[in-house]
Amino acid sequence: MYKNFNMSVKNLLLWEKWRPRKIEDIILLPRIKKQFENGINQHYIFYGHYGTGKTSLARILIGKYSKETPFLELNCSMDTSIDILREEIQNFCKFTPMFESNSDIKYVFLDEFERVSAQFQDAFKAFIEKYNNSVRFIITTNHINKISDGLKSRIKTVNFDCVDAEEEKYLKIELYKRIQNTILPKEEREISKDNLVSIISKKFPDFRSILVEVQDFLETGDINNGVSNVSNKVKSDLYRFIYESGDYESIYHFLMSNFGQEKIDAMIKLLGKPFIDWSIENKKSVDKLFDCNYVIADYTSKLETNTDPIVLGMTIIGKFRDILK
Repeated sequence: MYKNFNMSVKNLLLWEKWRPRKIEDIILLPRIKKQFENGINQHYIFYGHYGTGKTSLARILIGKYSKETPFLELNCSMDTSIDILREEIQNFCKFTPMFESNSDIKYVFLDEFERVSAQFQDAFKAFIEKYNNSVRFIITTNHINKISDGLKSRIKTVNFDCVDAEEEKYLKIELYKRIQNTILPKEEREISKDNLVSIISKKFPDFRSILVEVQDFLETGDINNGVSNVSNKVKSDLYRFIYESGDYESIYHFLMSNFGQEKIDAMIKLLGKPFIDWSIENKKSVDKLFDCNYVIADYTSKLETNTDPIVLGMTIIGKFRDILK
């Protein structure tokens, strides 16, 4: 499977290496797993926090890893226009498979559906009704509020977020058992209970980010608390981009190289108290820090629901530059 990447399984990132490929391996809340004991019987919208298993479950249900049924998977962050609906999706829904299948149903999986246009969503309603006898659609999104009411009235929604403390406790225990009893022994590595609990608590409920932190801990022996692991040069460069000239492309590459999508929270922390202390020490526009603090307070909460942390990071830097210019 990995020959196209010229990479062995041993060298894969932990979160990709341990991506579930069977329903038995995926960590889900009992109320979700129960719904799919007998496969897919209708259309679904999976919604909730990123890293909670929406995409993994969708791929398992459509048979991506077994190849037993015809399916089409599209990432709507790249395929957003209505032309994709008229051409690629419609062609797939209309085609007759060349080979026999165990099912008369075909599957269409649309990931990150909140990125499609309003015209796409409006036209999609007719597709659901037209191909209802031969196609099942699965949609995933981090933002259920961005899905039209017309679609939500036609498709069953499944919430992947914990709705109470009992569900949160269940997931944390299952995540802990999966890492401690399965992943670490097979990787021939160890992490103490306290350290693993700390990592899970820090990144919960994002299982992908938890495994990124686990891999980082195995490599460094430290729990990454963000700011403490950022070099002084990176801090200085970040502040220089805010106060001095720098084009969009150079700032973008700086963020991607030093923080990436997984560590924009560390960048935001650097623009909190460390930035205040640095600005006061260097006598840099101290009277404008109130407005900067407001930006950080406002945008920190958006990190949990933003589908593209890099865009969020670029926006914060842009707002700081507007305030401090």
